This record gives sequence, structure tokens and C-alpha cells, in this order.
Amino acid sequence: MGEHAATWKQPVLLVLLGLLLLVPGVFSLPLIDRDEPRFSRAAVEMMENGNPVVPYFNGEYRFDKPPLTYWAMWPGLKMLGVTEVAVRLPSLIAAICCALMIFSFGRRLGLRDGSAALAAAVWLSCLQVMIHGRMAVADMLLLVFLTLTMRALWELGEIAGGWRAGIRSRWFHVLWIAMGLGFLAKGPLAWVVPLLALLIMWLMERWRKLDQRGQARGLLAMWALALVPALLIVALWGIPALLQTHGLFYKVGIGTHVVARGVEGFNKRVFIPGIYYLLVLPFFFAPWTAWLAQTFKEAKSTTRNQVFLASWLLAPFAIFSFYATQLPHYILPGYPALCLLVAMAVEKGATGKSWLRWLLAGLPALVFSIGGLAMLWGQGPARNLDADFASLLLWLGLFLLCLAIACIVVVLKRPWLAVLCMMLAAAAMQGASGNAARCHAVRRLIAMTGVGLQNAASSGFSEPSMVWYGRMKWNFDPQLDPDAGLQVMLSRRWRLDGKSFASLWRGESPLPVKDWRDKIPAEYAASAQTVSGWSTADSSWVELVYWQPRHD
Repeated sequence: MGEHAATWKQPVLLVLLGLLLLVPGVFSLPLIDRDEPRFSRAAVEMMENGNPVVPYFNGEYRFDKPPLTYWAMWPGLKMLGVTEVAVRLPSLIAAICCALMIFSFGRRLGLRDGSAALAAAVWLSCLQVMIHGRMAVADMLLLVFLTLTMRALWELGEIAGGWRAGIRSRWFHVLWIAMGLGFLAKGPLAWVVPLLALLIMWLMERWRKLDQRGQARGLLAMWALALVPALLIVALWGIPALLQTHGLFYKVGIGTHVVARGVEGFNKRVFIPGIYYLLVLPFFFAPWTAWLAQTFKEAKSTTRNQVFLASWLLAPFAIFSFYATQLPHYILPGYPALCLLVAMAVEKGATGKSWLRWLLAGLPALVFSIGGLAMLWGQGPARNLDADFASLLLWLGLFLLCLAIACIVVVLKRPWLAVLCMMLAAAAMQGASGNAARCHAVRRLIAMTGVGLQNAASSGFSEPSMVWYGRMKWNFDPQLDPDAGLQVMLSRRWRLDGKSFASLWRGESPLPVKDWRDKIPAEYAASAQTVSGWSTADSSWVELVYWQPRHD
């Protein structure tokens, strides 16, 4: 009876934990960055167009990702309407599903129930998952199918009789289905990560003369065999998509958004080859940074399970360390393996030397503390800018301070207390989300002008959230013509940095980094109305002028 209770009690508690960590902010946080509104609006336009094959954004093709994420958003949009929570539900549910899969995989790897639950809790409470688990993008859906792919490969490796016996197993069917759906979630990464992981595993078998030599070779054969039915799944969508777009979906989707990003930095981002992800991992895996060194040391073990997990973890690093476009979440596909390795190290009591734990956790904790205190200080002068923005800084500062405390608690070997600190951080995120919505520049603009207007145009300001919140097609960077319809123009933009806040503290007006007021035609200046707010896409403060349609 006790063992049976344990098999359902931990999953239920993990679901509750996932809801406590990821739900705060989902309902009220405005769509941030540029990707969230693009994904969200594309799902709406696909649904409105009645075309489930080719996604559109702002009336034009969107080739960035395959369609599974847009499809997954449809049930929420139909049940809850065109709202932020509707499009974020797939990521939230997928993040919690990943936690349950990590728990199940951990038990299968021989971890005790408590250790397997810790691995899942580490996943749910690390900073990168808390960010992407509440974002309307494709990453969490990819992680569900990638984790299932890796689990299937491990299970196939346990079957005696080699690949011939493996392909008769139900896990082989799980493998090709997960590979096919993973591609539909975020493209070829769903195939490349497991392939490279198996190649790394094969190299480790040869170099270190492990007892299970030849196992990776058999798994590579099963991966190749599974690729055939996985391709058939993709073809059910891919062939119609290629036909409808005359081959552009492949040319742009793979050529531009995969290959081109690998050879030249996207949006002129700084490229730090080799070490970028080693530099950012301690911050985005927080608050569990203190255990990284010993976890990596344990990953060097020659046991089959740790070799498998280490290969899985290394694969995203190998793919993206020299990829020209570098973003912290690109190595998320390795996080489930990292969480399991952390739990293995903790179960063995191998949390490393005390000074090393303090060193690893100290830097992120210091940076988060400085950032949090800076935001608490900044909310004072920010009141001269906007009361809602000042409150946003207050809550963000509290979030960062909770995160810093959680980093220190992990050093003290109190993992579940660290999870509690992250729950407090999530509560602070809930406080921040309402203020973020109220000071959001585009939401303020749409509240003043309305939604669904015809002939909407904007010059100098082309944030994708305008399409989502306006629920209309925009003409960006046009010639101003207030008689034609709603016209919007960027007037001024300020950086939200220390120099600007220092000016506000002194009662002075900070200098804008862009000032287009002289571009407003004299004949329209008198009728222009102004709205200002926070632009989430580049974290700046903007002032917009607009002209409403004239009605004779």
C-alpha cells in the first residue's frame, strides 16, 4: 500500500508545485519579447483563415516554426478567447508534463522517489523553465517530445537482443511518434539533439572502454529506422505546406531561420564562441547553481545511466556553442538530463566542497541581489516617469532578491526550502505582471484607439504586440496619412538605464536615444494625441503620437 501511494502522491504534488510556480503572471502578464505576440497572433490568423497548414502573421507568411505550437493554442483560444492565458496554456501544461516525465524517468533510472521528485522540482523551479514555462513559444512543446524521445532510446537500450528486438517493442513506436511530433514543434532540433547525444555516447564508449560498448551503435540504428516513419508524420503537413508556398517554407524556414542564424548573428547579437553557455548556465539554472560542479563531476562516471545523461546534456552545448546566434534558452533541451544528474549527485551526498558551492552560487546570488536592489532603488525615481512602472520595478526587485536567497539556501543543502523561495519569487512575478500590463505601451495605445480598425499604420514603431493587441493588420513604416485611418508614429524613445534614472532622481528629464518629433508634419501636429509606456520588446520607454480616423 505504501509503495502504491508513493507512485501517485509525488506526481500529484509535482502538478500542484508546477501550478504554484508557473501560473502566477500567466493571466495578466502582457505578451513580452517579439516572439510571443508573433506565435500568438499566427495561431489566431491560422484559426480565422481556416488554413491549418501555413501560418500567417500580420497577413504574411510566417516560416519561423512548424505548426504544432499554433495548433496547440487553438483549444485555449476557442475556450478562453483571444487572451494571454489561452496562448500560454500549451507551454504551462508542457512544462508540468516534462516534470512528470523527469520524475518517471528518474525512478526508472533507480533513483528513490524523493530524489526523482527533487529532479522534477529542480526542473520546475530553475529560472529558465520559470521563464519559458509561461511563454507562448515553441520550446516547451519541443522539450516534451524530446524528453520522450530520450526516454524511449534509453528503454530500447535496455532490451536484450539488439535493434532487431528493439523495433518490435512499443518503445520503438514511442520513439518515432515523439520524433515526428518534436519536429512539428520546433523543426530539426528534435532529431539532431538525440542523434548527437548518441554519437557522443558512442565516442565515450570507445575512448573510455566502457562495458556497454556497442550499445550506442545499436541505438543509432534504431534512431535511423525511426526516422522513416517520423518523416512520414512530418510529410503529412510538410508536403501540403511546400505546395501551398511553392517551396518557400523550406527555403526560408530552414535556409534563413536555421542555417543563416548559424553563420551570422541574429539581430546583431554578440557572439562568444565556445564559452557563452558555460557563462550563462549558472544564472539561468539558478537557484541550483551551487551543485553544478559536483554534478558535472558525477556525470563523468562510467555507469551506463550517467553516460547516457551526460551525452544528452552535452548535445545542445555541442550544437550551439559555435552557432552564431546565441540565446540562453537554446540549451534548454539538455536541462532534463541536468536535473536528473543533479538528483543523482544529491542522492549520493556528493554536493561538492563547501568553498566551491559558495563560489558557484555566490556570483549569481550577488548579481541577482545587485539587480534586485537596483530595481528597488529605481522605483523611487521611476515614480517621476510612471507610477505603474515604478510598482513593476518594485516587484521585479523582490523577485530577484527571492532568487538570490534561494541560491544561498541551496548552498546550505536545503533544497525544498529553495523551492519555497522560488514559490515566493513566483508570487512576486504575479505582482509584477499586473503593473507590466498597465504600463505596457501598446496596451495603452489600443485602449485609447480601439481594436479591429481598418487601415492602421505605424511609422518607426513596429512591435509585433501591436498586431496581437490591435487584432488587426498593420502597415508598418508608411507615409503618414491621418485621413486614411489610424496612424501611429514613434515620437521619442528612452533607454531604461542607470543614467536615465539618475536624471529622474534629480528631477531632470533624461535625454531620449531617439527623437522624431521634428518628423511630425506641421499640418498634423495640432491634431496629434500622445501616449507613452514601456516597450517590452527592447525594454525601453517610448512616446507615441497617433491620429484617429476622421469621420465627416
